[in-house]
Amino acid sequence: MLNLLTKWDSEDDPITRDQVETLVLMLEGLLTEKALEGFLIICSRLVDEFGNHRTEELSRIFKTNKSEGRRALVRSLEHVHEWVGGMAAYKRLYPVTIIPANPAFPQLKIIGIETIADCLFRIMDSNAVVYGKSESTKAYIQRTGKLPLVPIQTLPVLRSKPVYHWCSYEKWDSPDITRDALQILPEWKTNCQLRATILTANVANSAFMAFNGDREDPSNSSLRFYKYFFEPLAQDHPALAGGGSQIGLEGEPLVETLEEWDESPQVWNTLWSATH
Repeated sequence: MLNLLTKWDSEDDPITRDQVETLVLMLEGLLTEKALEGFLIICSRLVDEFGNHRTEELSRIFKTNKSEGRRALVRSLEHVHEWVGGMAAYKRLYPVTIIPANPAFPQLKIIGIETIADCLFRIMDSNAVVYGKSESTKAYIQRTGKLPLVPIQTLPVLRSKPVYHWCSYEKWDSPDITRDALQILPEWKTNCQLRATILTANVANSAFMAFNGDREDPSNSSLRFYKYFFEPLAQDHPALAGGGSQIGLEGEPLVETLEEWDESPQVWNTLWSATH
């Protein structure tokens, strides 16, 4: 597969080559030409401002230690190729400029997430209200059995950072441990005391690799290209441990169970369940 790189990367960029070598090892012989082209469309969003890349972290999102995860990653990269129309179409349809700011955010849908894990967990502030409404998020979920609506990703490439429900494969014993693992900063004023469980079977076509990043370059506020990247794992705030997996969900995912933290006995109590 490495000999195909120059077909789409005439400069033979060493970072890209290292990324592809990492991917080849991860997939253990399953990489297809279509999946490789899909990877080259999104791989620059796995590189940070220091030239380090996060390709290896895909193994945590796709659980490539299992054959199901390796197949899901191949299918997901092939989907990028199919959705965008290949590298030539990507370059033609989504040109990038700095001034004026015209970024490109290729979407990576996780095809086959239901084969990777049974459920996801969405952490929220227990006092939060639904955007644009007066109803609390807690009451909304109990009334509708769904998370509040966020945009459906109808385009393969966006020009601004997408909005998702950020979820994780993991759940933790307390809000404090959760905040640390997901690097939820104190200034965000999220108490992390509300937790929704979502079955992956219900979001098989709605899960994406999560984006993160700052809106402005701190050295030049006119630029909008500073630190926008796929963030498979929370790890950008050294004051907090991080390492929690991050997965974005679109739309209004069905909730299986809603829990709230009880400070006094230090336990998660079930507020609502789809099965009762």
